[in-house]
Amino acid sequence: MKLGAHESASGGVHNVIGRAFEDGCESLQLFVKSPNRWAASALTHDEVRLFLKQGGSFGFSNIVAHSAYLINLASPKDDVRKKSVILMKDELSRCDLLRIPFYVVHPGSPIDDSFETGIGRIVQGIDEVYSDHGISAALLLESTAGMGNSIGGKFEHLQMICDRVKRADKIGVCLDICHIHAAGYDITEKYAQIIDEVNERFGDKIRVIHINDSKNPAGTRKDRHELIGKGTVGIETFRSLVNDKRFKDVLGIVETPVEDGRYKAELDLLKSLRNGVKT
Repeated sequence: MKLGAHESASGGVHNVIGRAFEDGCESLQLFVKSPNRWAASALTHDEVRLFLKQGGSFGFSNIVAHSAYLINLASPKDDVRKKSVILMKDELSRCDLLRIPFYVVHPGSPIDDSFETGIGRIVQGIDEVYSDHGISAALLLESTAGMGNSIGGKFEHLQMICDRVKRADKIGVCLDICHIHAAGYDITEKYAQIIDEVNERFGDKIRVIHINDSKNPAGTRKDRHELIGKGTVGIETFRSLVNDKRFKDVLGIVETPVEDGRYKAELDLLKSLRNGVKT
Protein backbone atom coordinates (compact mmCIF):
# COMPACT_ATOMS: atom_id res chain seq x y z
CA MET A 1 0.00 0.00 0.00
CA LYS A 2 1.18 3.50 -0.85
CA LEU A 3 0.73 5.39 2.41
CA GLY A 4 -0.12 9.08 2.42
CA ALA A 5 -2.50 11.71 3.77
CA HIS A 6 -4.99 14.41 2.91
CA GLU A 7 -2.80 17.48 2.67
CA SER A 8 -3.95 21.09 2.94
CA ALA A 9 -4.19 23.15 -0.24
CA SER A 10 -3.97 26.38 1.74
CA GLY A 11 -2.27 29.04 -0.35
CA GLY A 12 -2.91 27.13 -3.58
CA VAL A 13 -3.02 23.55 -4.82
CA HIS A 14 0.67 23.71 -5.75
CA ASN A 15 1.54 23.75 -2.03
CA VAL A 16 0.25 20.24 -1.31
CA ILE A 17 3.19 18.47 -2.93
CA GLY A 18 5.77 20.07 -0.62
CA ARG A 19 3.64 19.26 2.42
CA ALA A 20 3.30 15.67 1.25
CA PHE A 21 7.07 15.28 0.90
CA GLU A 22 7.59 16.79 4.37
CA ASP A 23 5.18 14.27 5.90
CA GLY A 24 6.84 11.36 4.11
CA CYS A 25 3.83 10.66 1.92
CA GLU A 26 3.92 8.00 -0.77
CA SER A 27 0.46 9.10 -1.92
CA LEU A 28 -1.69 12.15 -1.23
CA GLN A 29 -5.22 13.49 -1.33
CA LEU A 30 -6.33 17.11 -1.75
CA PHE A 31 -9.27 19.37 -2.49
CA VAL A 32 -9.01 21.04 -5.90
CA LYS A 33 -11.26 23.88 -4.69
CA SER A 34 -12.99 24.90 -1.46
CA PRO A 35 -15.01 21.89 -0.22
CA ASN A 36 -17.75 24.09 1.23
CA ARG A 37 -18.63 26.27 -1.79
CA TRP A 38 -20.52 25.58 -4.98
CA ALA A 39 -18.30 27.85 -7.07
CA ALA A 40 -14.68 28.94 -6.98
CA SER A 41 -12.24 30.92 -9.06
CA ALA A 42 -10.52 29.04 -11.85
CA LEU A 43 -7.04 27.68 -11.19
CA THR A 44 -4.42 30.15 -12.30
CA HIS A 45 -1.81 29.35 -14.91
CA ASP A 46 0.93 29.56 -12.29
CA GLU A 47 -0.90 27.23 -9.87
CA VAL A 48 -1.27 24.62 -12.58
CA ARG A 49 2.30 25.02 -13.81
CA LEU A 50 3.80 24.68 -10.31
CA PHE A 51 1.58 21.71 -9.44
CA LEU A 52 2.52 19.88 -12.64
CA LYS A 53 6.21 20.59 -12.10
CA GLN A 54 6.20 19.20 -8.55
CA GLY A 55 3.65 16.49 -9.25
CA GLY A 56 5.91 14.90 -11.80
CA SER A 57 8.50 14.14 -9.13
CA PHE A 58 5.83 12.86 -6.73
CA GLY A 59 4.03 10.73 -9.30
CA PHE A 60 0.61 11.71 -10.62
CA SER A 61 -0.69 8.15 -10.25
CA ASN A 62 -0.21 8.55 -6.49
CA ILE A 63 -2.57 11.53 -6.20
CA VAL A 64 -6.33 11.59 -5.57
CA ALA A 65 -8.74 14.51 -5.22
CA HIS A 66 -11.68 14.58 -2.82
CA SER A 67 -14.95 16.17 -3.91
CA ALA A 68 -16.69 19.12 -2.29
CA TYR A 69 -18.96 18.19 0.61
CA LEU A 70 -21.99 19.92 -0.93
CA ILE A 71 -22.47 17.35 -3.68
CA ASN A 72 -25.55 15.13 -3.34
CA LEU A 73 -26.57 13.32 -6.51
CA ALA A 74 -29.22 11.39 -4.55
CA SER A 75 -31.05 14.52 -3.37
CA PRO A 76 -34.83 14.73 -3.90
CA LYS A 77 -34.32 18.41 -4.85
CA ASP A 78 -33.84 18.99 -8.57
CA ASP A 79 -31.76 22.12 -8.06
CA VAL A 80 -29.34 20.33 -5.71
CA ARG A 81 -28.85 17.48 -8.18
CA LYS A 82 -28.28 19.91 -11.06
CA LYS A 83 -25.76 21.94 -9.07
CA SER A 84 -24.06 18.71 -7.97
CA VAL A 85 -23.58 17.60 -11.58
CA ILE A 86 -22.19 21.01 -12.56
CA LEU A 87 -19.82 21.02 -9.57
CA MET A 88 -18.61 17.48 -10.26
CA LYS A 89 -17.88 18.33 -13.88
CA ASP A 90 -15.94 21.39 -12.76
CA GLU A 91 -13.90 19.48 -10.18
CA LEU A 92 -13.22 16.60 -12.56
CA SER A 93 -12.06 19.13 -15.15
CA ARG A 94 -9.68 20.55 -12.54
CA CYS A 95 -8.41 17.03 -11.90
CA ASP A 96 -7.70 16.61 -15.60
CA LEU A 97 -5.93 19.96 -15.73
CA LEU A 98 -3.71 18.84 -12.83
CA ARG A 99 -3.31 15.28 -14.19
CA ILE A 100 -4.97 13.80 -11.09
CA PRO A 101 -6.37 10.39 -12.07
CA PHE A 102 -8.83 9.75 -9.22
CA TYR A 103 -11.70 11.72 -7.68
CA VAL A 104 -13.45 10.52 -4.49
CA VAL A 105 -17.09 11.44 -3.88
CA HIS A 106 -19.66 10.55 -1.22
CA PRO A 107 -22.65 8.88 -2.94
CA GLY A 108 -25.19 11.15 -1.22
CA SER A 109 -28.50 10.85 0.61
CA PRO A 110 -32.08 10.57 -0.73
CA ILE A 111 -33.25 12.17 2.56
CA ASP A 112 -36.73 10.65 3.08
CA ASP A 113 -36.87 8.71 -0.19
CA SER A 114 -35.82 5.08 -0.58
CA PHE A 115 -32.29 3.86 -1.17
CA GLU A 116 -33.41 2.46 -4.51
CA THR A 117 -34.69 5.86 -5.61
CA GLY A 118 -31.51 7.54 -4.44
CA ILE A 119 -29.29 5.03 -6.21
CA GLY A 120 -31.24 5.61 -9.42
CA ARG A 121 -30.59 9.34 -9.14
CA ILE A 122 -26.89 8.78 -8.48
CA VAL A 123 -26.55 6.57 -11.56
CA GLN A 124 -28.38 9.17 -13.66
CA GLY A 125 -26.13 11.93 -12.31
CA ILE A 126 -22.91 10.02 -12.98
CA ASP A 127 -24.09 9.19 -16.48
CA GLU A 128 -24.74 12.90 -17.07
CA VAL A 129 -21.30 13.84 -15.75
CA TYR A 130 -19.58 11.39 -18.08
CA SER A 131 -21.75 12.26 -21.06
CA ASP A 132 -18.87 14.65 -21.67
CA HIS A 133 -16.45 12.05 -22.96
CA GLY A 134 -13.54 14.44 -22.58
CA ILE A 135 -13.26 13.77 -18.83
CA SER A 136 -10.31 11.51 -18.02
CA ALA A 137 -10.32 11.26 -14.20
CA ALA A 138 -12.10 8.28 -12.67
CA LEU A 139 -14.80 8.71 -10.04
CA LEU A 140 -14.40 6.68 -6.84
CA LEU A 141 -17.51 6.09 -4.71
CA GLU A 142 -16.68 6.32 -1.00
CA SER A 143 -18.15 3.93 1.54
CA THR A 144 -20.03 5.76 4.28
CA ALA A 145 -20.96 5.24 7.92
CA GLY A 146 -24.66 5.18 7.00
CA MET A 147 -25.49 8.37 8.90
CA GLY A 148 -28.77 10.10 8.16
CA ASN A 149 -30.00 7.69 5.49
CA SER A 150 -26.80 8.15 3.47
CA ILE A 151 -26.14 5.72 0.64
CA GLY A 152 -22.91 3.73 0.87
CA GLY A 153 -23.27 2.28 4.36
CA LYS A 154 -23.77 -1.11 2.73
CA PHE A 155 -21.38 -2.55 0.17
CA GLU A 156 -24.29 -3.54 -2.06
CA HIS A 157 -25.19 0.14 -2.49
CA LEU A 158 -21.82 0.83 -4.11
CA GLN A 159 -21.99 -2.35 -6.16
CA MET A 160 -25.44 -1.45 -7.52
CA ILE A 161 -24.14 1.93 -8.69
CA CYS A 162 -21.01 0.41 -10.26
CA ASP A 163 -23.13 -2.17 -12.08
CA ARG A 164 -25.67 0.31 -13.46
CA VAL A 165 -23.63 3.26 -14.76
CA LYS A 166 -22.95 3.43 -18.48
CA ARG A 167 -19.23 4.20 -18.11
CA ALA A 168 -18.25 1.34 -15.80
CA ASP A 169 -14.64 1.92 -16.83
CA LYS A 170 -14.76 5.33 -15.11
CA ILE A 171 -16.10 4.11 -11.75
CA GLY A 172 -14.13 2.76 -8.81
CA VAL A 173 -14.39 2.48 -5.04
CA CYS A 174 -12.82 4.20 -2.04
CA LEU A 175 -13.11 2.29 1.22
CA ASP A 176 -13.00 4.20 4.50
CA ILE A 177 -12.00 2.01 7.47
CA CYS A 178 -13.74 4.23 10.04
CA HIS A 179 -16.89 4.36 7.90
CA ILE A 180 -17.26 0.65 7.22
CA HIS A 181 -16.60 -0.12 10.90
CA ALA A 182 -19.18 2.42 12.05
CA ALA A 183 -21.65 1.15 9.43
CA GLY A 184 -21.66 -2.25 11.13
CA TYR A 185 -18.85 -4.17 9.44
CA ASP A 186 -16.82 -5.05 12.53
CA ILE A 187 -13.43 -5.06 10.85
CA THR A 188 -11.67 -5.43 14.22
CA GLU A 189 -13.17 -8.87 14.79
CA LYS A 190 -13.77 -9.91 11.18
CA TYR A 191 -10.96 -8.41 9.11
CA ALA A 192 -10.48 -11.43 6.83
CA GLN A 193 -14.20 -11.93 6.22
CA ILE A 194 -14.90 -8.27 5.43
CA ILE A 195 -11.86 -7.73 3.22
CA ASP A 196 -12.59 -10.96 1.34
CA GLU A 197 -16.11 -9.66 0.70
CA VAL A 198 -15.03 -6.25 -0.64
CA ASN A 199 -12.43 -7.86 -2.86
CA GLU A 200 -14.99 -10.30 -4.22
CA ARG A 201 -17.43 -7.45 -4.90
CA PHE A 202 -15.05 -4.81 -6.25
CA GLY A 203 -11.61 -6.32 -6.95
CA ASP A 204 -9.35 -3.87 -8.75
CA LYS A 205 -12.00 -1.15 -8.57
CA ILE A 206 -10.67 -0.46 -5.06
CA ARG A 207 -8.17 2.31 -5.82
CA VAL A 208 -8.11 4.25 -2.53
CA ILE A 209 -8.52 3.33 1.15
CA HIS A 210 -9.03 6.02 3.77
CA ILE A 211 -7.05 4.87 6.80
CA ASN A 212 -8.91 6.22 9.82
CA ASP A 213 -9.54 4.80 13.27
CA SER A 214 -13.01 5.32 14.78
CA LYS A 215 -14.06 7.13 17.94
CA ASN A 216 -17.20 4.99 18.12
CA PRO A 217 -17.85 1.23 18.22
CA ALA A 218 -18.89 -0.84 15.21
CA GLY A 219 -22.49 -0.37 14.15
CA THR A 220 -23.05 3.07 15.68
CA ARG A 221 -23.30 4.71 12.23
CA LYS A 222 -21.36 7.71 13.54
CA ASP A 223 -18.66 9.18 11.30
CA ARG A 224 -16.04 10.24 13.85
CA HIS A 225 -12.39 9.70 12.89
CA GLU A 226 -9.72 8.96 15.50
CA LEU A 227 -5.94 8.75 15.47
CA ILE A 228 -4.45 5.44 14.33
CA GLY A 229 -4.51 2.91 17.17
CA LYS A 230 -6.39 5.26 19.51
CA GLY A 231 -9.91 4.26 18.51
CA THR A 232 -12.17 1.22 18.44
CA VAL A 233 -10.69 -0.26 15.24
CA GLY A 234 -7.31 -0.79 16.91
CA ILE A 235 -3.72 -1.08 15.79
CA GLU A 236 -3.76 -4.76 14.80
CA THR A 237 -6.39 -4.16 12.13
CA PHE A 238 -4.16 -1.52 10.55
CA ARG A 239 -1.20 -3.90 10.76
CA SER A 240 -3.21 -6.40 8.71
CA LEU A 241 -4.28 -3.71 6.28
CA VAL A 242 -0.87 -2.24 5.43
CA ASN A 243 0.53 -5.75 4.91
CA ASP A 244 -2.35 -7.01 2.77
CA LYS A 245 -0.77 -7.86 -0.58
CA ARG A 246 -4.09 -7.36 -2.36
CA PHE A 247 -3.72 -3.62 -1.67
CA LYS A 248 -0.07 -3.21 -2.68
CA ASP A 249 -0.94 -0.64 -5.38
CA VAL A 250 -3.81 1.03 -3.52
CA LEU A 251 -3.45 4.60 -2.22
CA GLY A 252 -3.82 4.54 1.58
CA ILE A 253 -4.87 8.02 2.70
CA VAL A 254 -4.87 9.12 6.35
CA GLU A 255 -7.57 11.62 7.36
CA THR A 256 -7.21 11.45 11.15
CA PRO A 257 -7.75 14.50 13.42
CA VAL A 258 -4.12 15.52 13.90
CA GLU A 259 -3.83 18.75 15.91
CA ASP A 260 -1.28 20.52 13.72
CA GLY A 261 -2.54 19.34 10.34
CA ARG A 262 0.64 17.34 9.74
CA TYR A 263 0.64 13.58 9.34
CA LYS A 264 4.26 12.50 9.67
CA ALA A 265 3.73 10.81 13.06
CA GLU A 266 0.67 8.92 11.79
CA LEU A 267 2.48 7.80 8.65
CA ASP A 268 5.61 6.79 10.58
CA LEU A 269 3.40 4.63 12.80
CA LEU A 270 1.73 2.94 9.83
CA LYS A 271 5.07 2.36 8.11
CA SER A 272 6.40 0.73 11.30
CA LEU A 273 3.64 -1.88 11.00
CA ARG A 274 4.85 -3.09 7.62
CA ASN A 275 5.97 -6.71 7.40
CA GLY A 276 4.34 -7.35 10.75
CA VAL A 277 2.02 -10.01 9.34
CA LYS A 278 1.70 -12.06 6.19
CA THR A 279 -1.64 -12.09 4.41
